Amino acid sequence: MDHSYQAWQEVLAEEFFGRQHTGHPTLFYVDDDVEQELRHGYGLEEPLAQCVGRFLRLGTAEPYSALEDYRWRRRQQDKDGVPAFLPLLACSVMAACRMVNDGNHRATAYHARFSELLTGDEKRLGSHHYEPVSRMWRVLASWQHSQKGARGVCTIPAPADLPSNRSMIGFAQSQALLSGTDRSFMPKLFRSLREHGATWPLPGEALLAHIEIRGMERHFSKGFRGALQEEEFRPFLARLIGNYAAAWDGSDELVPTGVTRAELLVRLDAGRLGWVARLRSAERKERIDLKGGVVLEQLGDTAYYEVTGLPAPSADTLARGVRRDGDGLVLSRPSCSVLVLARDDVLGVWAGTDGFRPGEAHVVLAAPAAQRDVQRLLDRAATTGRSADTGKLAWVPQGWSLHKPVVFDDAVTLRRALKEVQGAVGLLQPPAQFKLRLEGGLKLAPSLDPHLYLRGGEPQVVLPDAAESAGTLLVDGKERPELGKTIAAGRPVPLAVLRLEPGRHTVSCAGAEIGFATADQAVVEPRTTKVCGFTVVDGEASASPSLLDEQTLPTGVTGADCASATGQDAAGVMELCRRDADEVLFAAADGRLWTLEAPGQPDWWTERLPDTPAPLRFEADFHGIGGWLLERRSGYWKGRPVNPATPKPESAGNPRAWARAVLNAQHASVDPSWAAYVQAAKELDR
Repeated sequence: MDHSYQAWQEVLAEEFFGRQHTGHPTLFYVDDDVEQELRHGYGLEEPLAQCVGRFLRLGTAEPYSALEDYRWRRRQQDKDGVPAFLPLLACSVMAACRMVNDGNHRATAYHARFSELLTGDEKRLGSHHYEPVSRMWRVLASWQHSQKGARGVCTIPAPADLPSNRSMIGFAQSQALLSGTDRSFMPKLFRSLREHGATWPLPGEALLAHIEIRGMERHFSKGFRGALQEEEFRPFLARLIGNYAAAWDGSDELVPTGVTRAELLVRLDAGRLGWVARLRSAERKERIDLKGGVVLEQLGDTAYYEVTGLPAPSADTLARGVRRDGDGLVLSRPSCSVLVLARDDVLGVWAGTDGFRPGEAHVVLAAPAAQRDVQRLLDRAATTGRSADTGKLAWVPQGWSLHKPVVFDDAVTLRRALKEVQGAVGLLQPPAQFKLRLEGGLKLAPSLDPHLYLRGGEPQVVLPDAAESAGTLLVDGKERPELGKTIAAGRPVPLAVLRLEPGRHTVSCAGAEIGFATADQAVVEPRTTKVCGFTVVDGEASASPSLLDEQTLPTGVTGADCASATGQDAAGVMELCRRDADEVLFAAADGRLWTLEAPGQPDWWTERLPDTPAPLRFEADFHGIGGWLLERRSGYWKGRPVNPATPKPESAGNPRAWARAVLNAQHASVDPSWAAYVQAAKELDR
């Protein structure tokens, strides 16, 4: 994979999933105009579609396999980074933006446009090739959810939200529905509806109805107007615009991109309602001062902040919403007529949540205008908490109703009821699940195996939303009838009830499979003592140290015992490496690659030097070898030469691993010697 594809990946990752999107709903919207702006703005020479098209393996059953391989190589270097297939997904959105009736194709003909964009021929890539692209969208959505809003709030639909005939291409189409102009117009639309006293936030279907009744669709893009007319795709459009309405804090514009948004949540603690802020940014200050005397103070080492200087939550503040600005940060809470609280594992108290969690207890508060919708939902789907609590509790906002504890044991029934009732509760859908995963369970010796569990303490399985019906979950290749009710309810499936035998097990569903192991106990063997020293042959010590085995240990030189050996005349160079580096590598000229680990602090330091802190650096000695020392800190590589000879990476070691390491760090130095190493790596990577 050459530099142009990597450059496009980095540009798209920064533009659409950078830290500036923290707490903001993000659309991966790329049309021809956006592509040109990015290309010229970042100085990219090759057009996006042309760049991606060069790496397709046309004429094979898997035309995108080279791009998938590149993604896995990048993932090995940075497991938390943005999945490295953004250029291909951006092209899939560009194809969706071109879906209009042009005389040659119907407005619904997607694959012809996608194939023509990437290959110049509308028939080279067909619908039977598209499954890997659909899978990439699910991976991207799952990754974005795992970042908990730090890389933008996900707007990619769950598979269950897409019509069956759009189950693959619907992901790309969903990102092409709202252009930048559409998003900038939405606050005006929301404000005009709020002025008429509507219960807020309105569900998406009600918003679409208002748009049509008032004739406001003319203010939106052609793509939006087209989706508005499609009955099968309209439900997702409603969900998308409804989510934007739920995130609108009442101001004249959505919180500008690049301004961090801190979410203001309601907290119930010791019979009192209060505020707590959640900041999803990776960089958090201990104290933040905002306008109007509002102060945020961090609660320990968490993403939560204590809030002072705001009036306590009440019927008035909840109905009007709250917004306070600061330096590069906005603290806001949209107005709402339904407040849902759940137990927060970090705070240890009841706190506001974005949606209902099946199987967990909730406290539900409803304003007068929303009480009918809440009661209808609870009557249809709740297991407990259907009746309103008539006790006069001082902390309940005046005029609001209270239901507790509200539990939904059946997630499938809950989802169906939310779609039917809509109203003020229509946005409280359970969190989307994009992939099969394990949660909970009693782990045994995670250092040995992160997926080893105590027998009888097996984890729960969270099913993806694509698993629509019972009987799709297989344990060790077999259906288990005793799990039927749990699967049908759409809740995490407990595996402990199966009484599995100790050993390896697999769980598969909707084409995905994960494995784990169970044991009655885990025997953690003590670490073996490794002896490092210099081997001695004919009275001459080796130039560099190594681990001594049983044969070489008796005659090897260890510690300071070197009276019987003479050293070789190999030139030695000592370099200082940073202890706080995320990774330290040494790329030798002959193709060998080492990872340098910082040595532990000697025991005698604390005895003899109790007041001396650990140094910031450690020593690394190089004897008779040349290459480059590479250090990665905060995502950036820096390098310096150590007797840098002419690179000949095919002569020893693992050339492929050497080339990947050098290319990942290709911007580590501008030294001409390093440029020779990068060129050698590129030749190997072809």
